[in-house]
Amino acid sequence: MSRGNVYGISRVDNEVSRTHGWLVTVQRRGQIFRKHFSDGVHGGKQKSFLAAKQFRDEVIAKHPPFTMREYSSIVKKNNRSGVVGVCRYCASETRDLPEDKQRWFWVASWPLPDGRRKRVKFSVKKYGEDGAFKMALKARNDALKQIDGEFDPGAVRRKPARRQKAVASQASKLQAA
Repeated sequence: MSRGNVYGISRVDNEVSRTHGWLVTVQRRGQIFRKHFSDGVHGGKQKSFLAAKQFRDEVIAKHPPFTMREYSSIVKKNNRSGVVGVCRYCASETRDLPEDKQRWFWVASWPLPDGRRKRVKFSVKKYGEDGAFKMALKARNDALKQIDGEFDPGAVRRKPARRQKAVASQASKLQAA
C-alpha cells in the first residue's frame, strides 16, 4: 500500500475489546470526520479497508483540503502585528541587553511545499520601524503569489531520514559516473 492509499486511515486491532477494523479520521476546516469499518461487518480485512478508503475518498471529494494560499492566510490567536506571517522579533542574544543595544527585526514567513517554513528578516535599525515592516510585508506577499497546491499538514513528518538521503545521493553519483 502506498502512502496515498492509507492517508487518514489507520488500523485498529484490540484483542481485549475484540475490535478489528480500519478507522478513518479526516479533519477539514475544523470539522472532524471519523468512522470505523469493522472486519466482521464488512467481511474481512481487505473488504473493510476498501470500504474505509471509499468513505475517506468521499469525504475528501466533498471537503477538499485548504490550498496553501488559504492555509497561509489563517489569522492565529496570538497574532499581534495584524498581518498573518509578519511579526516583530528581538534577536535572542540581545534580549537581556539595554533597549538601545537590542537588535529588532520585522520577520516575514511562509510555508514551503515540503512543509518547512521560509523566513526573512529586516533590521529595524537599518531600515527603520516602518521601512522594515513594509519590506517584510512585501516579501511575504511576493512569496504568497508563488505558492500553489494543497496544504499538507504531514509533509514535515514524511521527510526521508538523513541516512536515506545520503544513500540516495551516493547512488545517484555512482550512476552518473
